[in-house]
Amino acid sequence: MGNITDYQTITFLDVETTHLDPTIGEIIQIAIITEQRDGRTKEWSTRIKPQLKLGTYSPKALEINGYNEVDWDDAPFFSDVAHLIVDKLRWGPLVAHNAPFDISFVESCLERQTDWRKGGRTDMQKRIFRLGYPVIDTVALSYMTIPTQRQNLNTLREHFKITTEGAHEALKDVRDCQTLFWACTSYCIDGFNDR
Repeated sequence: MGNITDYQTITFLDVETTHLDPTIGEIIQIAIITEQRDGRTKEWSTRIKPQLKLGTYSPKALEINGYNEVDWDDAPFFSDVAHLIVDKLRWGPLVAHNAPFDISFVESCLERQTDWRKGGRTDMQKRIFRLGYPVIDTVALSYMTIPTQRQNLNTLREHFKITTEGAHEALKDVRDCQTLFWACTSYCIDGFNDR
């Protein structure tokens, strides 16, 4: 697998959800950026139509994430895009801001809303998934490298002078996560080389 100095592909992920609890909530938006070593990137994002069954959502979460029925009317259901999500997230490193949250939601929704099952290796034919490895959390990375009191995305945006306009929109958040990852990684690599 190597390390960050010789990666081939890095995948960045962000999800917006109906609830903070991944065992009951739904994903209403997902964005994935795949970055190649030569700098080429592919962005993919979609809204996902939630079922909004009683107990699966928090009105506050829907408000924060900008959900409304009109904008989500033509969105696919999670089961309609699950195979695309698995295919895009099967390789690592996989990077997200508060990665345990995003990863747990993707895994939970795959197991609760589709016939995909978690396994040791992704098999598209047998509908077995294993999300990319290693998983890198930019919350932890920023905690170690950036001199801020908090590590939430808006605090880090402020530190790096990145606009907060459009926050809690998956594509904006994943792009900012990508920027943050490279800022933290540069700090780590430069600091290591200075030793």
